[in-house]
Amino acid sequence: MRSGFVKRRLSLLPTDPLGSLAELVLRFPVRTLVLTGCALLVATVAAVGVNENLHHGGTTPPGSEWARAEHTLSTAFRGGSPTVTLVATARGSVDDPAAVRAGTRLAERARGLPKVVGVRSYWTGRPASLRGGDGRSALVLLRVASSEATAHKDVEPLLRELTGRHGPLAVAATGPTPVGLAIERQSRLDLHRTELLAAPLTAAVLVVVFGGVVAAGLALLVGLCAVVGAVAFLGGLSHLTAVSVIALNLSTALGFALAVDFSLFMLARYREERGRYREERDPGEAVHQALVATVCSTGRTVVCSALTVMGSLAALLVFPLGMLRSVAYGGIAVVALSALLAITALPAALLLLGARIDALSVRRRRPWTVPDAGRWYRLAYGVMRRPVPVVLVLAALLTALVLPFAGARFGTFDDRALPAGSATRQATDTLRRDFDHHALNPVQVALPGLDARTGASALDDYASRLARLEHVARVETATGTYREGRRVGPPERGHGYASPAGVWAAVVTDVGPETSQGAEVARAVRAVSSPVPALVGGTQAWLADLGDTIRAGVVPALSLIAVVTLLLLGWCTRSVVLPLKALVLNVLSLSATFGVMVWVFQEGHLSAWLGGFTVTGVTDTVVPVLVLCVAFGLSMDYEVLLLARTVEEHEAGASTRQAVARAVQRTAGLFTASALVVIVVMAALAASGLLLLKVVGVGLAVAVFVDATVIRLLLAPALMALLGRANWWLPAVRPALQSLQSLVPMKR
Repeated sequence: MRSGFVKRRLSLLPTDPLGSLAELVLRFPVRTLVLTGCALLVATVAAVGVNENLHHGGTTPPGSEWARAEHTLSTAFRGGSPTVTLVATARGSVDDPAAVRAGTRLAERARGLPKVVGVRSYWTGRPASLRGGDGRSALVLLRVASSEATAHKDVEPLLRELTGRHGPLAVAATGPTPVGLAIERQSRLDLHRTELLAAPLTAAVLVVVFGGVVAAGLALLVGLCAVVGAVAFLGGLSHLTAVSVIALNLSTALGFALAVDFSLFMLARYREERGRYREERDPGEAVHQALVATVCSTGRTVVCSALTVMGSLAALLVFPLGMLRSVAYGGIAVVALSALLAITALPAALLLLGARIDALSVRRRRPWTVPDAGRWYRLAYGVMRRPVPVVLVLAALLTALVLPFAGARFGTFDDRALPAGSATRQATDTLRRDFDHHALNPVQVALPGLDARTGASALDDYASRLARLEHVARVETATGTYREGRRVGPPERGHGYASPAGVWAAVVTDVGPETSQGAEVARAVRAVSSPVPALVGGTQAWLADLGDTIRAGVVPALSLIAVVTLLLLGWCTRSVVLPLKALVLNVLSLSATFGVMVWVFQEGHLSAWLGGFTVTGVTDTVVPVLVLCVAFGLSMDYEVLLLARTVEEHEAGASTRQAVARAVQRTAGLFTASALVVIVVMAALAASGLLLLKVVGVGLAVAVFVDATVIRLLLAPALMALLGRANWWLPAVRPALQSLQSLVPMKR
């Protein structure tokens, strides 16, 4: 029966686009590989120096009130809170004559540098707020008119000029811009470290999984080609728009993992098909027909899987944030290249290698047999015999994993996302320890057009109302300093709260600027009526704008993922129930992943096992969206493989339970091995010194592990057993639609 089914399927190949592509590639295998090699060479040249064109950031919503406030403060007011803070530490006291002379020269040098629009120094007026508690450190606050995209050009030369040893003073820099540049440098360093760590580990895993050095090397080569192509694409894109360096790290890891996945699926199916044809045809013909059948069956699965992953990554484009869109661009490019190479260059290489693909084998492979035996087959049938208890137990387990996510406190990672040895991180630690850190990071309120003299009464009333808000410690502006709704004294000298362009106010809070409470203070400030239209800035306002942007995009993004998944899986399975089941299972898997991320990184469990990161008590606002879209695609990769094989077995005449058991037997080894490769790559990413990459790496590794074990091996077979014949339900369609579907060969 199987032989007849295979022959009937091959008779349909000329009408199958993938079959036609396979025939074309296999007719000209050398040309295919030469073209691939030429493209790789061009991409390698284009990829050189890409790191220098990428930057950190891309989390500012375009046109946000925060962005307008920052621009107004820097250009019209030439003031506001510092973007660069110089922490100067003396051997003795900062009031020693030598330290005073060095500090004064430092401030004067800073005033003369390009893009510096405001300077406040301890050695000008000796304000107590700029002197450390131990008397050995003092601050020079700079306002630099720059952006994320121009920080390299505007701020890095400034930091080289002003940091280091200045007489008796050792000067280090911190603040929003230096922290961003430090994160950018750390991202580049971690990219090289990840590659050095992941490559040998992945190679060792692949040799065991593929059973030989040659096959493993071929998969690694496919992954390398995909990654180089994606890096070149990001490099070209960086000349057209701002691209985040985080996209490079994630695209590299994602592309390497998926390219190896697709190669594994294709090679395993090729060996299976070659075993079928070996008895019927001569060796050369057997290899050719096995490759055609592989492209038409597993190649279709690879295409469907790639489209699903690309669809989930495309959901990131819903958010108008440069970092998320950069990840989407890089991810889509690397997934498309991985799939293209898997169905073109890989079959061409397999045809030329022939039996040599099994050279340098490290273990013996069993010949292909009908999969009605084996440990995975027995596991699937064991689960399907008792589906209700299995579903209930696993549902309870997943619910327990989800629960920590209910306590998520969204904020943003600050300088503590950097390694403890970072000079920027150490400077900020000094700032937190010896200075009023909250006063240096207030909510900033710009009031363009308000005259500080004629509008003094209105400004006084406005500042008093701001000072009554919850979590507001004090308000400082041109008319004085306010606490608990009352004016308590004059403003601190040197701030320049009034200018010909208007007035600005500093709202000092008693909560961290990077926390959700800080964002709520910014929203409360915006809700207070002002004498003139106000622009609210500061880290708190940026976080509030970011949170609002994320929340506004969540529903459209989830809707896009759901629609793409249902359509593609419906096309792949010709069922309505199976895509819905897959969607529900992925939601369960990802929810559990989010719970683990909160438990580990927000609450600080397992910190020692993950490099001893600093627990800040917040979950970064961007991370759940990023992990959701990337992990959903990775998880659906295994679902597509399992479902495609289940449908194939069912169409060949197997019952639902037998089809599921056979599919699990045929694919469980593949997606567990694939998951191991992905986990190795993501574990290397989790070894990053940067907290953001560590969180994403751990999140994706957990998502893949849960999906490849709990979901695909246990919960999916149990649910399919409960659904029975309902798995294959498809509503009646019009004859015209049926005719359209008949043009696409569905037999696999």
